[in-house]
Amino acid sequence: MDQKEFEIIINKAIENAPEWLLTDIEKIAEKENHFVRVSFVVSQLYQQYTSMLTHMFSSMTNDTEWYTISYERLNFIDNNLDLIGYILHKIQKDK
Repeated sequence: MDQKEFEIIINKAIENAPEWLLTDIEKIAEKENHFVRVSFVVSQLYQQYTSMLTHMFSSMTNDTEWYTISYERLNFIDNNLDLIGYILHKIQKDK
């Protein structure tokens, strides 16, 4: 596979990435106003979806929707670390 084919695949993966992931990464990059590393973005995503306060309120109200959403999103983050890096790179390149 040459570089051009690789870039096409990456761009298609970014286009098909969940909207919540694109939005969250953009917010993190904008909030910091400088070059951020992938590890920082992943750390922020983990912090956002494992928020103890949100989990506590969800359990108090017997709302399992947050558990399901956070579990699915954390699982997606774990399985797509490279995609997160490519999205971040594209966002920083477009600035």
